[in-house]
Amino acid sequence: MAERATALEFQPAVDQLRADVTAFLAMKLTPPELPGGYYHDYICPEHGEQLLFRADQPTRHVCPVDGAVFEGERFDSAWRWFVNHELSEAALRMAVLHRLDGNLLGPLREILLGYAERYATYAVTPRTGINPGVATYTTLDESVWSIPLAWAYSLIENELTAGEREQIEMKLFLPAAEHLVKRHYRGIHNFSCWHNAAIATLGRVCDRRDLVEGAIDTSSGQRAQLREGMLADGLWWEGSMSYHFYALWAVLLSALAARHAPELDIFADPSIHRALRTMIDCAYPDGTLPATHDCWYFTSVTGEACHGVPPGPDFYEIGFAAYGDSAFAAVLDRTYSAGRRNSVYALLLGAERVPNSSWPARRSFVLGPSGLAFLRPPGSSLDLMLKFGPTGDHHGHPDKLAITGYANGWRFSPDLGTPGYGVASLESWYRQTLSHNTVLIDGLSQPPAVGTLVRFDERLVEASVAWTEGHYAGVSMRRCLVAQAEYFVDVFTVRCDRSRRIEWVYHNAGRADLPAGEPAMLEGSEQYQHLEAVRRLTGVQRVDWKDAGGAMSVWLPPFEGEEVYAGQAPGHPATERWGFVLRQHHATEATFVAVLHPHHGEALVRGVDWQGNRFAVQLGDRRDEFDLLTLISE
Repeated sequence: MAERATALEFQPAVDQLRADVTAFLAMKLTPPELPGGYYHDYICPEHGEQLLFRADQPTRHVCPVDGAVFEGERFDSAWRWFVNHELSEAALRMAVLHRLDGNLLGPLREILLGYAERYATYAVTPRTGINPGVATYTTLDESVWSIPLAWAYSLIENELTAGEREQIEMKLFLPAAEHLVKRHYRGIHNFSCWHNAAIATLGRVCDRRDLVEGAIDTSSGQRAQLREGMLADGLWWEGSMSYHFYALWAVLLSALAARHAPELDIFADPSIHRALRTMIDCAYPDGTLPATHDCWYFTSVTGEACHGVPPGPDFYEIGFAAYGDSAFAAVLDRTYSAGRRNSVYALLLGAERVPNSSWPARRSFVLGPSGLAFLRPPGSSLDLMLKFGPTGDHHGHPDKLAITGYANGWRFSPDLGTPGYGVASLESWYRQTLSHNTVLIDGLSQPPAVGTLVRFDERLVEASVAWTEGHYAGVSMRRCLVAQAEYFVDVFTVRCDRSRRIEWVYHNAGRADLPAGEPAMLEGSEQYQHLEAVRRLTGVQRVDWKDAGGAMSVWLPPFEGEEVYAGQAPGHPATERWGFVLRQHHATEATFVAVLHPHHGEALVRGVDWQGNRFAVQLGDRRDEFDLLTLISE
């Protein structure tokens, strides 16, 4: 490590390491007397923003939006979550820097021995959850917290006394491992991935091969997680891009813990390589990813990936060193062309040199098992995604056949993902059908279902879904998207076994420039409470949105019997209000057609000529004609 630290390539990482340790020491944090609480309780319930963590304010917690102060044990215990996180991450960095400079053994002893002294006392604190931690709120947090501590210990254990090593291993690491074995999730889940990662890591530093083997090769071990949880298309089964990174980091940590034993090596499993590569394929040109299901909106391959794990480039530091894939080098090359290669994981695990590499060519493709289709028409910056696949279980959203869009650096119609589990509107809005760009029936969110891909090529995708039971029984839906370089056509057909209220909803970032309309109210389940300034429009054939990132023009055909409503609804962040359009039918069948044109400045699409089952999109230099009947396949 000392030799790597002197190399010019790693000097930014060493500089950052010293800055991080200096900043941490200034906080003067020590292991808390009480265990940590729930991270998601440290989010402002109104604004959905994380409260400001101040090391010297354990009982006063401030919203960064309006300065509101929150007090009480709920927030105090969540504050201790941050203390545990800071101590754990700082311990690893101090241990690395200690190996280089040799003057940080004191504060490292204080952290490790402090937790060893308190660990047994933490266990007496009552827990109400089904997955209780000891030092932390849940076994998931316990796993994430314990791994950097174990890494730190492995770097300095030879400088500790025999008594200190025994205390840390017997009073902290092995009790933590035993607790995780006892409380193991026993299923294919991100919890299990993290339990395995912590058990393997703690087993490695305590020389307990049985723990490492159990974390890799049992029925819920990491091989099983990769075999059953990482789908054949490379996406984690819960369908969330951030949970994908969350589970994958745990797998990578397990691989590192077991790499000393060839028979336990899981780096050779092609699922790991595929899981890293799939995220690059899914990414928008700026590196960000669609916020599918319970996904953080910021998730990116070149920036933050998920709470509780390092940024995306750290995944590709490990990935490029392990596999040498030029696409992984491209992520690093792009990231470091705009910033410094200053990660501790680059210093510890990265390749000595990252070659200049080109980002893989953009293309249309389908993640079949995950039910995600990406349309990227040639010669265009347009990027569409249609969702039709599995539900994602607890972290899934009821949004079959929903679409999201990106163009020219702008998420013009994004999936909102999750604002945080402590936000009041999480269940009533973000996890409801109405907040997504799809269709809902009788004012109720879609029940679980799995759709089917019908057609696909580089410019067209069509998928369908149907329900045979529950409150959507007898309902079938089909959606077809046709993408040109400048715009796309959306055709959504719905059939029901009886007359029902059918609503097509479309949200776009920014405010909608709407024609005049009369105030109205839309009624349905609790999700409708979030619609504001609703108006009923008459004779509308075009709606425009304007936002800092660009503009959107949507053309709608004249249709007798269709009622059109518009207004505002929560966007991202939760305090933002974005414009929506909702089209409503009371019928057994409905067909919704729209032409959507994201643009900057003047629109390239001049208009749409609707003529029965045929329509034409007029641009400045051409006229594209469509036959609606050919877009509604049977």
